[in-house]
Amino acid sequence: MGLPTPPPSAPPHQPAEAMPTPHASPDGHAPVPRTPRPRLHRPRLHRPPRRALVPLALAVIIGAAWWFRPQPPGGPLVASGTIEFDEVTLAAESAGRVADLAVDEGSRVIEGQVVGHLADPVLSVQAKQSVTDAAQQQISQAQMARLELRAPLSGVVQKQIAHPGEYVGPGTPILTVADPTDLKLTLFVLEGDLGRVAVGQRVSIHADAFADRTFSGHVTTIASRAEFTPRNVQTQRDRQNLVFAVTVRVPNADSALKAGLPVDATFDSSDVPPSP
Repeated sequence: MGLPTPPPSAPPHQPAEAMPTPHASPDGHAPVPRTPRPRLHRPRLHRPPRRALVPLALAVIIGAAWWFRPQPPGGPLVASGTIEFDEVTLAAESAGRVADLAVDEGSRVIEGQVVGHLADPVLSVQAKQSVTDAAQQQISQAQMARLELRAPLSGVVQKQIAHPGEYVGPGTPILTVADPTDLKLTLFVLEGDLGRVAVGQRVSIHADAFADRTFSGHVTTIASRAEFTPRNVQTQRDRQNLVFAVTVRVPNADSALKAGLPVDATFDSSDVPPSP
């Protein structure tokens, strides 16, 4: 018998070749090998040299300066403010006790009117003892006259500070008086608009409380030094600007306008003298 034939030996192991990854065809049948995409080389962008950017930047700056250049005034100058009045304080001329006050807050007084008295027992005794001496009597009368409290101006009593029975020294405030027929308005004008304002210039005043009325006033003083806009001005932009304070006197014969009333003022451009 012959020997059995050995099985054929397996071929030596060979590395598998890289095959393209198949993917399904559009009709869903046999897979189609994927073709690798060629690598694209993007061209590098050309940047202009820095020297070429300098003229462009200058052109942008010049254009922006021209666009935001100050514009000539186109219309009347308008400013806003608050009506005020001047309060005058009546103070004691000598020491003494407040004996009486004939007025109260809101009372109308006339300049020189006696509105109260101070009491000083020492001066009263000296006045009685100087009856026989004419010279001493005149001195005593002058001292007694200083115990009288007289209104410093015609107007309305705004505040009563001292009360009957209190002891006051020389210069102690007793009450304040203001004239409601002569009001004051302080406006703040930007530095660029200062040439449109002059002393004596007429001003038209409008208040929201009197929509159908126009009040008039005139410029009395213009500040000689610039300042920053006070905090009570409404917009933050205006508070950051340098301004000049302009004072306007406002006649108020019928006492319609009140202190603290916000108003808008329009300057009359025809009253400004021409520039030299």
